[in-house]
Amino acid sequence: MWGLLVATHVMANVVWIGAIASVGWLVRRAADPSLGETERKTLGQAAYRLLYQRAAAPAFAASFLLGVARLLESPKGYFSQHWFHGKLFFALVVIGLHHVVGAKAKKADGGSSQGLESSAILTGALLAATFLTVVFAVMKSSLVP
Repeated sequence: MWGLLVATHVMANVVWIGAIASVGWLVRRAADPSLGETERKTLGQAAYRLLYQRAAAPAFAASFLLGVARLLESPKGYFSQHWFHGKLFFALVVIGLHHVVGAKAKKADGGSSQGLESSAILTGALLAATFLTVVFAVMKSSLVP
């Protein structure tokens, strides 16, 4: 049963990170001053309404709830393992960046292009933090003293 829970959690993560990275890249493209207003608005709507609201946010919610369910199975076991502290820290960084990129997508959906240029850097940071989260999860046996 727990194996299925973990597999579903990982699948939700794959969808979530793929979707939020795509949102970030579309938002950055929407900030391009060479685009017309209609093109920028279309990109902003695609980023927010199609990807963020329909894929990234639901996949994040599923991933979060499945992760909490797994954690509640054995909270003392996880919190006493040092690798988990690193994984949890970087997972929280990813969650924070998810919300910042989502806010920028909402801004782009409203037609604004102000301040959207940083979404490429934020997306890169999100992917780097995701990689570090995965490193802690996969390499846990190597990280235990």
